[in-house]
Amino acid sequence: MCWPEWGGAEMASPASRAWQGSFQADAYQSFFAGLKRHWVGELYREVVEHARTQGENQSVRIESSQRADPAYRLYAWLERRIQQFKWSGRWGFSALTSADRERLMDCLKAADGLPNLRLDPAMPLPEYVTQTETHQQPGGLWRDPVNAYALAWYTTGLSFAGSDPDALVDFYAGLIAERCQGMGLRPKAVLDEGCTAGRSTRAIERALPGVELSGCDVCEGSLRLGALRAVEEGSAIRLVQCSVEALAFPDRSFDVVASHWLWHELPVDAIRRSILEARRVLRPGGLFVAYDMMEAVGGPIGEWLMSGYAARNNEPYAHTLLGFDWRAALTEAGFTDLQCRYGLPGDPGPETPATLPLRRLHPMFFVSAVWPGH
Repeated sequence: MCWPEWGGAEMASPASRAWQGSFQADAYQSFFAGLKRHWVGELYREVVEHARTQGENQSVRIESSQRADPAYRLYAWLERRIQQFKWSGRWGFSALTSADRERLMDCLKAADGLPNLRLDPAMPLPEYVTQTETHQQPGGLWRDPVNAYALAWYTTGLSFAGSDPDALVDFYAGLIAERCQGMGLRPKAVLDEGCTAGRSTRAIERALPGVELSGCDVCEGSLRLGALRAVEEGSAIRLVQCSVEALAFPDRSFDVVASHWLWHELPVDAIRRSILEARRVLRPGGLFVAYDMMEAVGGPIGEWLMSGYAARNNEPYAHTLLGFDWRAALTEAGFTDLQCRYGLPGDPGPETPATLPLRRLHPMFFVSAVWPGH
């Protein structure tokens, strides 16, 4: 049965949202959401101001100068511990879904045989996935299919960007539609890479109605959950299990290959291989898109905060992405008309801010390029 029980009464719930909530869980998570609002606001501003007074111009030197500062010590502690409590505490998302594993696995098995889902049980998972518990989620998304429910529950209220969970993906999808219109491209088929449970894929479907949408990811649980969600919402997206380094699609299959918040979870060599794979499946004149934290905003202090985030939130490749020359990689792969603009909900850009924002935000950049089809 894919519904939770509250007070002895069964409350119908779609299979894709079958986690079991409670007053205690809501109260617990609300406390940490409030604590995080303090972290992204007043405490963050205090840390930035203290760092500015030191006048250092390198992130390593800023870290050394601030390590004993009480505000920064609290900021760093909360950045790591809030995530741990939200996942693994008494009423943490992972703790509750793990305790309900048998029922939730039955829900995920309902995706067996769905025509919008293609899994590859023999696909080897990349080491950069299995060696990191990304976002500090126990087991990441790969170790147990049920972990997909924990992430879906996490993002139901607020996304990692601190906004409506659909706001960022809708913004991303809108930029794709805008770029296509600007270059006169009328796509028939679009691939959304690293789609997890297809939230971003469904957003592109809304922005480009009538287009054939595919999403790919390496994690079985997320894809099962996404396939169920698509059926529930009447979405026509299809989800495929494969790596962006070895796409399970024929040559010249898509007019657009896009990703959102994927590159910061890949080592730079994997990004380079994924660019070549995207080139292979793009049709001549097709559009390539990557929407991610390509660079820091706010100079050395921004770099220091980004590097701290990478270390404290188990995002090692968010740090290496800052040093990746994506312009050179795309140019060497033969892409043309490279464009980059800043923007996210609440701070839409397109110009890159000269200073840090008043709230702690992830600096997002929309990179796009055209494959001429040599």
